[in-house]
Amino acid sequence: MSEIINLIRSAQNGNRDAEAELVARYEPLINKYSRKNGLLDEDCKQHLTIEFILAVRRFDLKRYH
Repeated sequence: MSEIINLIRSAQNGNRDAEAELVARYEPLINKYSRKNGLLDEDCKQHLTIEFILAVRRFDLKRYH
């Protein structure tokens, strides 16, 4: 868990590599929710990836200090 928190903290501080690592780690979940009728919907995947990145940027880390 602390590794994810460290990646989130780095991403929030502008580290694009950390952001990319988080996206890569959660890509299977993003893909799961990007399927329509069993097929991957690329537009949906792109939208979910953007929302994921925005959520990472907003995530409140105060309780993880």
